[in-house]
Amino acid sequence: MTMTITLELSPEMEAKLREGIARHDAEGVRQVLADALAPTVEALLQQTPQQLSEDEFETLADQLADELAARIQSQTPALSDYAVSRAGIYEDHP
Repeated sequence: MTMTITLELSPEMEAKLREGIARHDAEGVRQVLADALAPTVEALLQQTPQQLSEDEFETLADQLADELAARIQSQTPALSDYAVSRAGIYEDHP
């Protein structure tokens, strides 16, 4: 899932950003972007969370499961019963 966030810069902020970039002033660029980001974050936090329908949730869950399965190699060995037992987990901790 990808999210794109657009920052609205006033002409003054844009000029400061361009100046900072031209001077290779990383701290100045960071500060301008942080100042621009703050109102955007506030707006995002004010939004009500989007409720997924049951079908949308199932689709998203299936996509996540498929993505996980694709990333896990089929040759990855399963953990032994001992490895997931209490004794196996705490064997190095008396």
